[in-house]
Amino acid sequence: MNYPDFPYRIDTQGRSATTDRVGVIRDRIEQVLFTEPGERVMMPTFGCGLNRLLFLGISDTVVEDTRTLIATSLQNWMQDDIELTDVTVRFNEGALFIDVAYSLLPSGDSQQASFVREGVA
Repeated sequence: MNYPDFPYRIDTQGRSATTDRVGVIRDRIEQVLFTEPGERVMMPTFGCGLNRLLFLGISDTVVEDTRTLIATSLQNWMQDDIELTDVTVRFNEGALFIDVAYSLLPSGDSQQASFVREGVA
C-alpha cells in the first residue's frame, strides 16, 4: 500500500509522492518530534515540544530530559504503530541529533531512524 510522503512534494511524474508503510511510520515519528503542542488546530496536544529546550544550555540533565520527552511523546502518539526500544540524543556544534530504535507493530520488524535539527543551544 502507498501513503502520501512527508513533507508533501511532487514526484518526477508530476504526482503526489508516495511512500511505503516503513516510510510513513518514519515520517510520522518526524512529525511528532518537530511539531510543537498547539501547532495543530484540531490536535492541540500533538507534538513533542523540543523547542522549549532550545535555550536551556547543554548539560547531562538537558540531554536526559530531552530523551525522556521524546520517548514519552513517541509512546503516546505512536503506540499503535511502533514499540519504542531506544532513544539517544546528543548535541553537537549547535545541532540536535536524535536516534530512534523501534519495532513496527504488529510485525515486530526492527527499524532505526535518525533526525537532525540545526540551530539549537
